[in-house]
Amino acid sequence: VFRIAEAILASRPDSVLVASGGSGIDAAKAAIVLADLEGDLEDYFGVGKVTEKMSKTKKTLTPCLALQTASGSSAHLTKYSNITDFQISQKKLIIDPAIVPPKCLFDYCLTQTMSPDFTCDGAFDGLAHCLEVYYGASRESLDKIEEVALTGIELILVWLETAVIDPVNLEAREALGLATDLGGYAIMMSGTNGAHLTSFSLVDILSHGRACALLNPYYTVFFAPAIQHQLHRLAELFTKYGLISSESSSLEGRELGVAVAKGLITLSKKVDFPAS
Repeated sequence: VFRIAEAILASRPDSVLVASGGSGIDAAKAAIVLADLEGDLEDYFGVGKVTEKMSKTKKTLTPCLALQTASGSSAHLTKYSNITDFQISQKKLIIDPAIVPPKCLFDYCLTQTMSPDFTCDGAFDGLAHCLEVYYGASRESLDKIEEVALTGIELILVWLETAVIDPVNLEAREALGLATDLGGYAIMMSGTNGAHLTSFSLVDILSHGRACALLNPYYTVFFAPAIQHQLHRLAELFTKYGLISSESSSLEGRELGVAVAKGLITLSKKVDFPAS
């Protein structure tokens, strides 16, 4: 981040073009903020801090033009910049609509060179975005979020295994790209919760997608009493694709949460992703 910020200060470009996966795009977003608004990076972690500083100083941000190369975080679409502080092994977030790239491009064929592990990491991050936003949806936002979240989740259920087995399968790559982009759309409508929050403290142990994949089954059970509608819809979807038994849809309460959690674990095992 600091290196990119120094390059921006040295050249004062009209725009910044970043071609990268999510981490590189996040770094560019943060670097632009640091270069244009000055101060300490810590000043901007949190919600709305960038807009607040822009309002006070009357400064604007250099446009960030994002070329996405990996299906995962959807950083090219979102108001988030996820930065890791390696000194304390902790991820921190800048959350502000001011840092959404005004222009972006994602040609899904670029993801054909993603390794199986990277493919799974990205897919489970996108799945977590859809899942966690869906779990936290309010009554007023549920219908809109449900359509986005379930579509993204279903695309991952259908196509992840194919993309792992046959990395150059363009139909599978397009499906995962669309799915993770829907995950990005979901987190623009609302926030993530338990698994993402916990994963931020595991950066020195696990990749982000793995952390979310491991944690979400447990949070599914923990939240179960409050998200029965969502779990019933997910149970229907998981039954459709053979992740859980057809009897699971008739369960209620914690038992329903356990059934859906087992479906998530089964999905991880199908692609040789860690499940414990």
